[in-house]
Amino acid sequence: MMPDVLPLTAIARHLTSRGFSVTFVGAPHHADLISSSGASFFPVHESLTIEKGQYRQWGAARAAFPEGMARMAQDFKTFFIGQIPGQVESTRAGLKHVLKKVKAEGLGRKIVIINETMWFGFLPWKWGAELPSLDHSDNGEESPLLTPPSLGINVTPLMLDADHLPPFPTGLLPSSDDNHSARKRDRVLKDWLYRFVVREAYDGFRDLIRAAGGLNVPDEWMINLSVTAHNTTLQLCHPALEYPRPDLPPHVKFAGCVPPSGAVPKGFVFPLWWQADVVENVEKRRIVVVSQGTLARDYSMLLAPTVKALAGREDVLLIALLGKGGLEVPPGILPASEEQGDVGNVRVVDFIPYDAVLKYADVMVFNAGYGGFVHCVVNGVPVIAAGLTEDKCEVSARVEWTGVGINLRTGRPSAEAVASAVDEILTNPKYRARARELAAEVSKENALEVVEKEVRVLAGLC
Repeated sequence: MMPDVLPLTAIARHLTSRGFSVTFVGAPHHADLISSSGASFFPVHESLTIEKGQYRQWGAARAAFPEGMARMAQDFKTFFIGQIPGQVESTRAGLKHVLKKVKAEGLGRKIVIINETMWFGFLPWKWGAELPSLDHSDNGEESPLLTPPSLGINVTPLMLDADHLPPFPTGLLPSSDDNHSARKRDRVLKDWLYRFVVREAYDGFRDLIRAAGGLNVPDEWMINLSVTAHNTTLQLCHPALEYPRPDLPPHVKFAGCVPPSGAVPKGFVFPLWWQADVVENVEKRRIVVVSQGTLARDYSMLLAPTVKALAGREDVLLIALLGKGGLEVPPGILPASEEQGDVGNVRVVDFIPYDAVLKYADVMVFNAGYGGFVHCVVNGVPVIAAGLTEDKCEVSARVEWTGVGINLRTGRPSAEAVASAVDEILTNPKYRARARELAAEVSKENALEVVEKEVRVLAGLC
């Protein structure tokens, strides 16, 4: 998924610039992006590709489930659990490749696994699976390899359970310490979630990990384990973007945010209107950006109502991002007057890098993806969040809790709701002030430097 790949390629770029050799296991359609970071690209198992995987079938099936817990439970059984066999095979092949490379070099390099926490493919080896060595003992048998240390990288909201927080992914805000009824509600919800909503995924995860050799997998919810299983896990955000977590295990730490990048992809060309309308802003309009995200392609959910809400306004320039190069809005989604793209105060474009456009934005309307949230914070841009699926209700809740924007509490807002939220942010200076305050705070730390430090510690280099 692109939102997960981007911070990891930033990490790879930083590490290769510091002299580390990085092998990046990824999907073929990300090969150019990964290679541009300086890392060596290694392809995932074919079952994890768009062409030969089950993603299209899973995507079609999920449409039958209403947004919210029902769809989340289905996603856990498919997009999460269903990928584990392919992730295990990808990890095994990638490790063999790296072991051969290290042996051929003869330099005695240390191996550290950097594991995005939602990638479960390395977890069997954390719980007992054996890694065969390429070296042979005197009797001709393979000698076992000690499992390399792993560094978890969490690029979603921190989903680790806590007694003082509502369960993930309900999207509920934390209660005060003396709110006993809310605490009781949270305990009931957590029991309901694990006993009924995700029970099948709970058991399925442990069965698949055991089948791959991880016989010592703890009896715990997979999301918790994905964070705690590693030698160290870094939450890729500043503590100010998360609820207070005094209960965190000592090996789970905040790394801060990845700083904004002024770089654009090789060969990228800005639209013809970019210089006059955005950089120079000749008409001195407030700039609003709307993005449906990189994966959700139903533009009727958020992009269309935002265009309807703001089209024709002389004080606003609306930039509508479709999420990926080459995409177009299907006919009938946008108002007829805006279907041609660059009409009046509306600019519809397939792709512009977030950091490039957010440099000029006054507010962003988005589907509550975590990557978009962090990008807005590091750029000091207030946000309007509209999302319920995956982890989006939790991101929306954090938007509300941090004070950096407005939570619309739906994935399909009306044009009136969007217009009202945009006006509130543009006229109430508290949102911009809070966004700039957070941007200043998070700029004090550089997640890339923290990642490098942890890699060095795990490799025994410091």
